[in-house]
Amino acid sequence: MDFFHFIKDNKFIILGISIIANLLLIILCGWLFYQKLSMPNTELNTKESEIREAYNEEVIEEDNSFFVEIKGAVQNPGVYKVNSDNIINDVISLAGGFTNDAYTDNINLSKKVEKELVIYVYNKSEFLDSKDEVKEESKTYDISSSIKEKNSEILPSTKEENKTEINGKVNINTASVSELTKLSGIGDKKAALIIEYRNTYGGFKSIDELKNVKGIGDATFTKIKDQITV
Repeated sequence: MDFFHFIKDNKFIILGISIIANLLLIILCGWLFYQKLSMPNTELNTKESEIREAYNEEVIEEDNSFFVEIKGAVQNPGVYKVNSDNIINDVISLAGGFTNDAYTDNINLSKKVEKELVIYVYNKSEFLDSKDEVKEESKTYDISSSIKEKNSEILPSTKEENKTEINGKVNINTASVSELTKLSGIGDKKAALIIEYRNTYGGFKSIDELKNVKGIGDATFTKIKDQITV
């Protein structure tokens, strides 16, 4: 009975304590609930960030673009960014199209581009000049091919002097184009000119006469003078 009397006499105090305890319990539950909600959000943000990074990496890996250069008879020569699906015609379009004097018959517009490709568009006069040069070189080679049959007429007839190499040196009176191109600074064109000169003037009388050949100056002669003979 004393217990009940105590409760009855202190019911307002007990009620106040109960209310405070319930409030604290509610606050604690709310705090715990908030923490529980915030943790998945953090994890979600982390996962979302990871997904974005993975997507960006995938996009970078799938980016198949590269650069090509176009020169010559186009409106805006330069370097352009393309991809493996583009063709030559696309690059020409990026460059503003052909100029009025562009020569296009030798261009395959449907060909696909590739990395580090350089496209050169001739103008009409350049293309004609290049064809003339090829024809001139062909004539020169035709002359050189007939020299072997005429060597006995234009060169000394001794076997020692008719050898292509004498004591390790190239005989410029008998050497072929391929043998002459082994000399420093002598390409196919210069080699053909050497043969044409010796055919025209009856052979070289001395190695110094080599400087009379078009395109062979003092610098080139100095490089090869110890490698040649007549």
